[in-house]
Amino acid sequence: MKNIRHHFIAVLLLLTAFGSQAQAQGSKVAMILSTDNPQVAGMALHMAWGMKRMSGANVTVVLGAGSVKFALKKGDSPMFSPKKKNLRALIQDVLDQGAKVYVCGLCAYAQKVGQDDLVKGVSIQSGDVIMPLLADPGVKVISF
Repeated sequence: MKNIRHHFIAVLLLLTAFGSQAQAQGSKVAMILSTDNPQVAGMALHMAWGMKRMSGANVTVVLGAGSVKFALKKGDSPMFSPKKKNLRALIQDVLDQGAKVYVCGLCAYAQKVGQDDLVKGVSIQSGDVIMPLLADPGVKVISF
């Protein structure tokens, strides 16, 4: 729990700095989730939702490694207790704000996850799409 609190404080500080720079639409943020911890993933998704909603930033969430399972349309979806929502619902909230949600293609392949296994609106993307986003000096990259 202490680690989550520290992570949360760091993200709040980052968002404070981000908020002062991101008032204009067009700011770009890539949020990379690889954690399998539902509370950390939930916090990241809530932050992505907030950045899109409050600043109009162009937000892309990339789910990889342990986070891929949160985008599956079948099976249990863990709760993010502070929002009293499951992670599938948080992903839908992010999509509803107009953000993009991608699953890393290599991670999907390794976990035998296909496009039909994912929540509507989430797409599997290859490095051809994800790598230029991360390499763009105009994109703020946040990793969980």
